[in-house]
Amino acid sequence: MMQADLPSSVIAERPELELSHVDVFYGKVQILFDLSIRAQPGQIVAVIGANGAGKSTTLNLIVGRVKPSAGRVAFRGEGIHDRSVEQIVASGIACVPQRRRIFATLSVKENLEVGAYVRRHDKAAIADTLDEVYELFPVLKRKSGEMGGVLSGGEQQMLAIARGLMAGPRVLLLDEPSMGLSPKLTTEMFVDIRRIARAGRTVVIVEQNAFAALSVADHGYVLEGGRIALEGPAVQLLHDDHVRDAYLGA
Repeated sequence: MMQADLPSSVIAERPELELSHVDVFYGKVQILFDLSIRAQPGQIVAVIGANGAGKSTTLNLIVGRVKPSAGRVAFRGEGIHDRSVEQIVASGIACVPQRRRIFATLSVKENLEVGAYVRRHDKAAIADTLDEVYELFPVLKRKSGEMGGVLSGGEQQMLAIARGLMAGPRVLLLDEPSMGLSPKLTTEMFVDIRRIARAGRTVVIVEQNAFAALSVADHGYVLEGGRIALEGPAVQLLHDDHVRDAYLGA
């Protein structure tokens, strides 16, 4: 059945991103076990867990850096687990990596232009998105000619997120976005993430800072030892005894 033949209620309920019963191995070592995660359009989904739980592997799986040995990764209903990284990014998924990985010797604007590489033939779209990220992060517009390496840690995180947005994604993946930031900057950054979602994008965050991630998310997953230990509305997970004892320190 073609999408045009589907009832509107079915189309509306289809996840923007879905991982279904996924197993992942690094060599002979299994890292993810029967993993299933769903993100609806415009939703913020938080995947929390300790270091080594498999959070970054989950993002690497979505963007095609690792391949599943079982299960399926689907974007807007279509399987993408057999596509290349560039094909996945071009289709509408972008990932902001840990530790930002900006280009220190390129200017802010040049870093943003690198993020738009998959859209390099659509100059009008790039210009529109550049205006959008400058509106979201005014400091980047003021410092557009400065080298990325001289920015503060908070500004570099803004630049990393903005660079991801330059690819024009429908889904934005954030890998430990609060790493190295002060509590004040972490709070400000998660406010920006909520604004990104309200503009119509789906956001998936993997974080060790469980409180910050769940405070901004709509839905959450607790990843332990490569398996989903708990899932549910983020506000419920914030008050779950296991989550509070293991991740919130209360």
